[in-house]
Amino acid sequence: MGRLRTNIVFGTASIAALLLSVAVLFGYLSTAPSANTLRLGFFPNVTHAQALFGLAADIYRQSLRQTLGVDFALQSRAFNAGPTAIQALLSNQVDLVFVGPSPTLSGLAAAGPGELRVIAGAASGGASFVIQPSINLATDADFAYRKFATPQRGNTQDIALKHYLLTRGHQTRDRGGDVDVINAPNADILTLFQLGQIDGAWPNGQFVTTHLVTTKRYLDGHQDILKTFLGAFVNVTLRLQQAIASDLITVNGQITNATGIHLSQDTVNRAFMNLNVTYDPVGSSLATYLAWAKDLGFIPYATDATSLYDLTLLNEILGGKGLPPVAGI
Repeated sequence: MGRLRTNIVFGTASIAALLLSVAVLFGYLSTAPSANTLRLGFFPNVTHAQALFGLAADIYRQSLRQTLGVDFALQSRAFNAGPTAIQALLSNQVDLVFVGPSPTLSGLAAAGPGELRVIAGAASGGASFVIQPSINLATDADFAYRKFATPQRGNTQDIALKHYLLTRGHQTRDRGGDVDVINAPNADILTLFQLGQIDGAWPNGQFVTTHLVTTKRYLDGHQDILKTFLGAFVNVTLRLQQAIASDLITVNGQITNATGIHLSQDTVNRAFMNLNVTYDPVGSSLATYLAWAKDLGFIPYATDATSLYDLTLLNEILGGKGLPPVAGI
């Protein structure tokens, strides 16, 4: 039975890789970005604070215009979860995305080592396992027959939650276990939680939460654009590491602009204090996500992430500021 399940998992992964390859080819044939436009993907989440603040304050577009000396455009696109963002990146719908580690690894496994490149970190920590106040999860047995939620199958929270359940002796129902994990947009998760239709959402952990990912093709062909963007990104990161109240109001306002939902400022402030904004990709922690994804059958065991990082541009910028370099795996 174990061998059959493994074959099914790898067969599914192979089909997914083939479909993704077709999508990537179609995207490159059908989409031709302007040389003077950067298409940026992000999530309307506090863990994407540099994207939110930089877009709201128009920092990235202004920096690109001033440095490159052209009427540069910045097109932003909000995503709900990582797998969709990575698919958009690989199919040439966006050029650069703020995204989590697990979707990045899934994209790496499907598209091969020649496609994706992590060029900077963005956030670490910031994830919490939130449960209903009436729920007691003191023992492993308490997890049985519970229902939890994550934003999308295969995204960072989804893999971390399922691996956490595995360490507590539980499988999800789709793998013959006794725990339901449903996938729903973040806003819907909040509603389900408030209505008592799910017992909890998201796992805890202090690893890389968000990093900046592009394609090797775009990196090789647009060094000037990416280096300019990264220069502004590092400045935004340094500012948010010392964020004042008005900065977080700006972040919250951009979340509202992207979602139409206004969060209380206290909620945003407390969430921000629970994470670390950084340009360091915390590359060593990616090995943990890689092991989790392999254990859960999301990606083949042969997947190798050693070529995923290209931090050359970032380290040039850091060196120019007298800051120490960062490393990948």
